[in-house]
Amino acid sequence: MEKFYDSLHRFDGNDLRLFLYNLLNTVDRYGKDGSIEEKKLAEGLVNILQSQIEAVHNHKLQMNELQQYVYLVFSLSDAGSLKVTLSKIGKRELCQVLAFNELFSVRPISNLDTKTGQQNRLFWLTENDGDFSYDPEHMLFKMVEAVKNIPENKTIVIWYADNAHDQTGLRFVLHLLRDRKQPVNVVNVTELFNTTGLHNKEVFNPYFSGLIDREHFQVIVNKYYEGVPLEPNQRRRYESEWLMLSNENHVLRLWKEGSVKGTDESALDEVIIRSVIELEQERDGNGFIKAGSVVAKVLDTSHQLVGYSFITNRNVWEWCWDLYDTKRYGNYRVFRGGSWAEVENNCGSTIRRKSMPDFKTDDLGFRIACGKY
Repeated sequence: MEKFYDSLHRFDGNDLRLFLYNLLNTVDRYGKDGSIEEKKLAEGLVNILQSQIEAVHNHKLQMNELQQYVYLVFSLSDAGSLKVTLSKIGKRELCQVLAFNELFSVRPISNLDTKTGQQNRLFWLTENDGDFSYDPEHMLFKMVEAVKNIPENKTIVIWYADNAHDQTGLRFVLHLLRDRKQPVNVVNVTELFNTTGLHNKEVFNPYFSGLIDREHFQVIVNKYYEGVPLEPNQRRRYESEWLMLSNENHVLRLWKEGSVKGTDESALDEVIIRSVIELEQERDGNGFIKAGSVVAKVLDTSHQLVGYSFITNRNVWEWCWDLYDTKRYGNYRVFRGGSWAEVENNCGSTIRRKSMPDFKTDDLGFRIACGKY
């Protein structure tokens, strides 16, 4: 049996589903078309499976009864950190942790609580974000339904920091909960870190929770795991701010002077260019700078949580290292992505063109790529 346990531990979620599906198919086939012995075996396995399903269901009901709090966070990474910390302080069984896997500081957010809005956002991602990958396990509509269906007898605690991603997500969640009668609690980790004596550096501001070391994060979770009640007036103001943000035609939002500001997507271009210039000395043998270095520099300089793909997909044609077609065009290189000078249909990250490596124009720049961070 140890070999079976060892094999199962190596399986991920998809592997386990495939394993169970194949097992059920085999049991079904034995029960219908098998020999007498195989039919008896199938009957016994069905009884075992049914009893285990009931055991899992009962365990889930017991856990739901124990769980007093539903935590809402805005990244899978934040969810993992919270779960680990809750286990360390002995509160894990009291708390259910639900996580969005979206980046609310970039991309369209209009009508995001509707299927149409979610489909429009997904379409925009497939057309404009070359790094986007479809993840059926963490689709937005699933989290929207989960938030709307949180029972009234559970205490909701929203965890966030001072950045446009978390703050926009906060306003979106409160919009989804606008008909909920019970109070909503919140935990602003940036604010608590700076106001509860944990701040011990002159120029350090944890604009996302991952910047807070484990020891100090555990202090915050231990002290504020119940959350801080959100004042009704503030809650309504956040709900109104969501409506304003979602009605704006912006694909970039920044955190400025204590509020979320929709802005032109070129707002960080100067920071991106300056970061590349400052990293000149880090060029590799081929003359490239590591993408991770540039992204880290931009985030560290701007204190804006806008994500990797936004920085690497800006609004000029981007030179690539790839040769276009050596047999027909010699050393012509590929550039991709469109630019501010193109019509909309030519601005997807999958759009490709070609030219000589020394070709220059005012809407053609570099592609931040190559190398590992």
